[in-house]
Amino acid sequence: MENKTTTELLEMLRTLTDDDYDTGGKYEQIIEVLKDREPFTNLLNDLYEASLPRAWDAIENLQEEVKLLKRHKHDERSGDVLVRI
Repeated sequence: MENKTTTELLEMLRTLTDDDYDTGGKYEQIIEVLKDREPFTNLLNDLYEASLPRAWDAIENLQEEVKLLKRHKHDERSGDVLVRI
């Protein structure tokens, strides 16, 4: 895989079958090689703050916070909003 060009690797991703997505399969091998190449290093490597894995973690945290905010109650006397945790 390492001696393939980035274009060839991207073309291989496009032509994968269902069996290629298994653990340790062709998909994971291609992604591991792409993680070391620009611009995919910045996008896929979770060591970078602006990478997709870090962005997904932030999205999951925000979804949890939104769930908490949906469970709230308005106090009729003071007008305060109480959030159940």
